[in-house]
Amino acid sequence: MAKLLIASLVDPVTHPGGAGTYTRGLVEALRRGKSGHRVTLVGPLHIPPGPWRRTRQAVSLARSCFSSIPSKVLFARRHEFKVRIRKTFRSNDFDAVLINGSDMLWARDEVPPKMPTVLIAHNLEHELLIEQQAQYRFLMPILKREIEKQRQYEIEGFHQARGVIFLSLTDMAWGIAHVPRMQALHLPPLFANPSIPRRSRPRGQLCLGFLADFAWWPNRQNWMWFLNEILPKVRRPLSIHVFGRQSDRIPISNRVVVHGFVHGLAAAWDHVDIIVCPIRAGAGVSMKVAESLYNRVPILTTTKAVRSFECSSGPGLAVRDKTDDWIHFLNSSEADQLASQVPSEQLCRQFAIDQHAERLDNFIIDVLGQADQLGKPPRIPTRDEIRIAEKTEKTEAVLKE
Repeated sequence: MAKLLIASLVDPVTHPGGAGTYTRGLVEALRRGKSGHRVTLVGPLHIPPGPWRRTRQAVSLARSCFSSIPSKVLFARRHEFKVRIRKTFRSNDFDAVLINGSDMLWARDEVPPKMPTVLIAHNLEHELLIEQQAQYRFLMPILKREIEKQRQYEIEGFHQARGVIFLSLTDMAWGIAHVPRMQALHLPPLFANPSIPRRSRPRGQLCLGFLADFAWWPNRQNWMWFLNEILPKVRRPLSIHVFGRQSDRIPISNRVVVHGFVHGLAAAWDHVDIIVCPIRAGAGVSMKVAESLYNRVPILTTTKAVRSFECSSGPGLAVRDKTDDWIHFLNSSEADQLASQVPSEQLCRQFAIDQHAERLDNFIIDVLGQADQLGKPPRIPTRDEIRIAEKTEKTEAVLKE
């Protein structure tokens, strides 16, 4: 058993979005493994978006123009947060620190340099910034610098961490391509509770469901694509029920029913035949796709939403990418067929904690080096050693050619 400190970008108890859901599953998996790790988590004091969020974002972007640190990191790095991490670490004898989110990499500076650290990479933050460029063209020169700065910051974070846990297989492949010697683990979203049985719904008009945290800008973009490009061209009678934080603030049409934030997802699934996840913007993994599949709810989604899963096809899952394909599907009997299906056991089980707890446990033990060093913190390479090793690898590759 190891004592682990998690410096977290989110508080899993209060965070209503995907990052909070993932963190809850991760903590439970750490506790359920054979080693039964003891976990202490230090998160932010405020439920997102927190007070003065927009103002703090603007200030962080301005500060980043005169700093080598990306603005997203400056936004997360608050003095009171640093103090609480430092005090918590000093008051306990921790074996390792897990950094929950790339924006939290600054937390390394609040613990001893030789303390083993594991990074949980929720997504590649620089990819999100690339997508945001189209929204803020007047900030294009600043955002270009931010993208490169964030990219280098993430790569350096991969180098310095003893291990990296990726939610996404696609992100893990990118990380290993840039840091080949990285010790990496793919750990998808995990859910501890038994899957929720759905009540049978009388067949009438097709009822779709859309679950999302609309406080996050990619989800708003995804909704607008569905609302403006797809829904007006679906001729059959249907309704779409929308659930999630700030869903009361999004544009709607006469076929849209808004439910707002719901605490029990069973209530959401009982309203619908199919969950739609029109994911075109965003990075990492879709938590709602994973959670819906785990609970055996049929889904219509895009390749982008499932490309990061180990199993991304099977009954109960329809994947379409083009606007015309979505329209044709919803107008056809294929939609009725999907509504009658139940996602396969293979699709469901890939998100079960008991499928991954042992792998996670072994990964933590390997990172700590407990098998050979009896808990002695492993040596972390210096930046100069890393740069020399990279230069040597490149030279050897050229010689082989």
